[in-house]
Amino acid sequence: MLMLGLIFGFYQYQLHAVLSKNRSKTTLEDMHTRLGATLAEIKIARHEIEQLSQQNAFLKTLNTHPSFSEVLLKLSNVINDRTWLSRLAIDSSPENETVAAGIHLYGYSLSNEDVGNFLTQLSATQLFQNVLLRYARETQIVPSPQESKTPLKVIQFQIDCETPRFNGNRKTG
Repeated sequence: MLMLGLIFGFYQYQLHAVLSKNRSKTTLEDMHTRLGATLAEIKIARHEIEQLSQQNAFLKTLNTHPSFSEVLLKLSNVINDRTWLSRLAIDSSPENETVAAGIHLYGYSLSNEDVGNFLTQLSATQLFQNVLLRYARETQIVPSPQESKTPLKVIQFQIDCETPRFNGNRKTG
């Protein structure tokens, strides 16, 4: 038991007397050097976070505008089976990116009711704003010269509307 007490006493002496002297060798300069390195790492991390925040903000601005394919998909979902487009024109000038893109839809329908249905569906969609029927007039077209030479009575129309700018700001006609 005495031996165990001596070993424990020697261990306590080494722990408090010898090892504590070695610990105090860390100088203020060493601590300042370590802290300086840590501060430099923090500055680098802050700079990287700031750059990522700027990139994220830029990407959010790109994703707020619909893509051209999204507009076409929505248009194909609202058009009815008895109405078809012959031309689609988009006015999207890159000089002024805050203005909505103007869309001009030209086409035919088998009846005034079908044109009205298409107009109502288009107006109900949030993507298309300021929907306006420019004209709707009765005309005759030949569906296909190979199948029939009999003219078909249809309603020719033009509808103008606006949509938020597209990603890519292209002008298509």
